[in-house]
Amino acid sequence: MTATTTLKIDDAEITVPTSALFRAWFERHLCQPGKPSFAIPAARSGERYLGSIIEPSGRVRHTFLMPGDVKKNWNDGMAWAKDLGGDLPDRIEQAMLYAYIPDEFQKDAYWSNTQHAGYSDLAWFQDFYYGSQGDYNKSCECRARPVRREFSDSVMRCLPRL
Repeated sequence: MTATTTLKIDDAEITVPTSALFRAWFERHLCQPGKPSFAIPAARSGERYLGSIIEPSGRVRHTFLMPGDVKKNWNDGMAWAKDLGGDLPDRIEQAMLYAYIPDEFQKDAYWSNTQHAGYSDLAWFQDFYYGSQGDYNKSCECRARPVRREFSDSVMRCLPRL
């Protein structure tokens, strides 16, 4: 990130510190001057922070990749993740995992927690070799990695309605 940003509006030009520009945006849009309206929870031992997603309701979902990697059918993979206190990632989280921390995965297919909408015997997976997502029969064995989610209050509560 550059130290300054130059803003041009018509014939006027102003250069400001980029950090001040970001701070002003956060204060304006998150309604709590000086601090954001949500904080990123701390990762537990062995976890890696993946990211935060603002859901359509405005609730903020923080996702952590938990330790562990097994090869199981879908039902057993779902139960294994639940026994560890987590869940398998959804398709959006899987895309983020592939984009941001692919080094945490073997070059193989990993189950998501998402069943196919049209076929109850299929579930979605993320391929960590080619990067594609697809569906397999739930009885097939794929790899599984658990995630843990924490939720924060809505950041949308103070934004003006459009």
